[in-house]
Amino acid sequence: MLTTLGTTDDKVTGFDAGADDYLLKPFEFEELTARLKALARRPSLMRSAPEEILRFDDLKLDLGRKMAIRDEKSIKLSAKEFALLEYFMRHPGRVISRVELAEKIWDLKFETGTNVVEVYMNMLRNKIDRDFGSKLLQTRIGLGYVLSNDP
Repeated sequence: MLTTLGTTDDKVTGFDAGADDYLLKPFEFEELTARLKALARRPSLMRSAPEEILRFDDLKLDLGRKMAIRDEKSIKLSAKEFALLEYFMRHPGRVISRVELAEKIWDLKFETGTNVVEVYMNMLRNKIDRDFGSKLLQTRIGLGYVLSNDP
C-alpha cells in the first residue's frame, strides 16, 4: 500500500484491509523496488490459483484449461458449447428452460422463432453423450433440459 497516512492506526487498518506491505509517501524508488522483489519471493504469491474442475458422474469440466473430459477422453468444445455445459454443471439435476438458456448463454430475450438452443443442445449432446453408455443431457418435454444420470 502506498499512502500518506502514517499513524499506527492507519497502518493497522491497511493491513487489516489486505495489504501485504505499507510504504509511506514520499518514498525512494529503490525502496519500492526492493519491497516488490521481496513480495515476489514469498511462496504464497508464487503459487498459481487453485484449479477449478466441475464434476458430474464421469464428466469433468476444467474451467482453467477450458477442457471437457468424459471417461478420461478429452472433448473439444466451442466457446458457446463450453458455456452451455458449464451452466448445466453448475446446476446439476435442475431442469433449465430454453428461455433461461437463451438469456444466460446468449444474452437473448427469447424469441419463439429461434432454434439456437436446440441446435447447440444437439451439438453438445453429440460430443458429450453420443459415444458413451449413459446419457447425461436429457430433455424434459415441455419443460427444458437437465443434466442428470436418471433416465
